[in-house]
Amino acid sequence: GDSADKHAQELQSIREAHAKFSAAHGKHAKDLEALKALHAHHATLGERIDYLEQSLGDSADKHANELASLKAQQARHSEALAKSTKDAGVALAHHATVGERLDYVEKLLGDSADKHMQEIQALRSAQGQQAKDVAATKEAHAKLASDSKMQQATHMSTAERLDLLEARLKHCFSA
Repeated sequence: GDSADKHAQELQSIREAHAKFSAAHGKHAKDLEALKALHAHHATLGERIDYLEQSLGDSADKHANELASLKAQQARHSEALAKSTKDAGVALAHHATVGERLDYVEKLLGDSADKHMQEIQALRSAQGQQAKDVAATKEAHAKLASDSKMQQATHMSTAERLDLLEARLKHCFSA
């Protein structure tokens, strides 16, 4: 995104510089023609040729330097763009598609729902067993309570019987 935009801006900047270069070159050519016309009246042919050779040489050197600079910049931009393209390709290759990601999420949810259902069933089963155990414990408690009451009743009647026997024995011995 940002890298591609940056490269696009830099390419546009190079194009604009190249357009300026072409315009400057055209202007220099026109200026040179104008100078030729002016010097035709003032200078000798040798002087005019020397002047033109110097002007063209300087201009050509300047343009050659600018062109070399532009080519170097363009090469750097091309390398950066190639690297960005490669990096983007690698990144895209490592990213899962939306469909793959959705399939993965659905699988996780399905597995999770199945696991939760099994846990709920296990808890219900354990709760049912616990309810049976509680009922059995209540029943055993009730039986123990009943047995205890019967024993208390039996013990009381034994105590009463013992009291009765003692009373009779006392009565027998006292008479």
